[in-house]
Amino acid sequence: MEETVGLKRSLTLITIFTLITGAMVGMAWATLTNVLFAYAGPALVVSAVIAASFCIIIGLCYAELCAAMPYAGGEYHYTKMAMGKFASFITGWFLVIAYSAMMPGEVIIFSRIFAMFSPDIPKWLTGTTVAILFGGINILGIRISAIAQSIFATLLFAGMGIFIFSGLGDIHWENFSPFFEGHVPGMLMMVPIVILAFMGFDIVPQAAEEVKAPIEKVVYLIPLSIVFVCLFYGGVFFVATANVAPAVIAENKADVPLIDVARIFLGEKGAVIILIAGIMGLITTMNAFVIGSSRLMFGMAREGVLPNFLAKIHKKYGTPHWSILVIIFFGILGAIFQELFLVFQIASSAILIAYIMVIISFFILRKKSPDMKRPYKVPFYPLTPIIALSGSILAFLFSLVAFETWVHWVIFIGATVAGLLYYTISVRKKEITDTITVS
Repeated sequence: MEETVGLKRSLTLITIFTLITGAMVGMAWATLTNVLFAYAGPALVVSAVIAASFCIIIGLCYAELCAAMPYAGGEYHYTKMAMGKFASFITGWFLVIAYSAMMPGEVIIFSRIFAMFSPDIPKWLTGTTVAILFGGINILGIRISAIAQSIFATLLFAGMGIFIFSGLGDIHWENFSPFFEGHVPGMLMMVPIVILAFMGFDIVPQAAEEVKAPIEKVVYLIPLSIVFVCLFYGGVFFVATANVAPAVIAENKADVPLIDVARIFLGEKGAVIILIAGIMGLITTMNAFVIGSSRLMFGMAREGVLPNFLAKIHKKYGTPHWSILVIIFFGILGAIFQELFLVFQIASSAILIAYIMVIISFFILRKKSPDMKRPYKVPFYPLTPIIALSGSILAFLFSLVAFETWVHWVIFIGATVAGLLYYTISVRKKEITDTITVS
């Protein structure tokens, strides 16, 4: 039933593009609009542009490393080449935390949205069903999950597009004035938050072994996908402001505040469009991070730094089914405990640690391995990675400041200590298996 051979190459340029963009756009653009406008006002559009610019710069660093080392596990391999076993384990450990948290987070949102229509069905049951369903789809093969991703991503962006273009008919320019006055601190504060909304481009390194196209072409999808998603985020924020004063949106207490904006120019069908698009976003994000997290665990287990069973591949389907089953388990836990914001805040801090480690590795590898074959190279070195590192550190510090309770600190510190203990007991003296050769 299982073995530890390589993964099947089933992803095309189109499917990898929908995988990335679908991973970025969940449902926060519709459910957290009131919170975002409360801080930034109409200047929220600027927050999105600045955040996208930072992510493009970070993504360019990822593109160079991914093109040079296109192996499942991505960031784990980059940091191992640059700084050794301990740094790579820490990077991989926090990535596992971040990626694994996305499944329960999306499951929680999905169960809450479903409860709007069927309040009698327990949220834990809905969430558990969704976790098993999407985990099962991924076990059956990445080609099936990639096709499903393409369909759902198309519906997601179609819904967002209808909202954007329909809302341009009657623009109230007075809603944009004053644009910056009183909003500059909030606008800057929202930049690190919106950076997290672009998390998903780092799926590419995890799925690199399963892409049929040349890797030097694939990496160009990273900045392209960020620009593509930024156009939709910016469009949604612009249209929302153009139709409803940001202060009014900020006071909206509905579960999906953007629905009330859509009703103004689309009527009741606007509510349906936003809801469907949002659900598609939940599905695409969940699906993408099941793929990303399972491949990350597979890559680390293949080298012996995570339990060996996570490196097993199903003979028939060619997928790391044990890793996927672990993700399903995390999803079920999310469905039971329903701690949404706690899950996402921990994930945010964890992924930013990985970004910082990867960019530091980028600098080291430029010095340590100048002759490494690099099908793609970052422009304007060293300015580009310096900006990327500065943005990542800023976002990480803000994520810690945003911890709301002592519970957040206990979980984050507890997860860190657990990783250090696991490394000390099971990995530190262990001879790891080097599965890649870089020329």
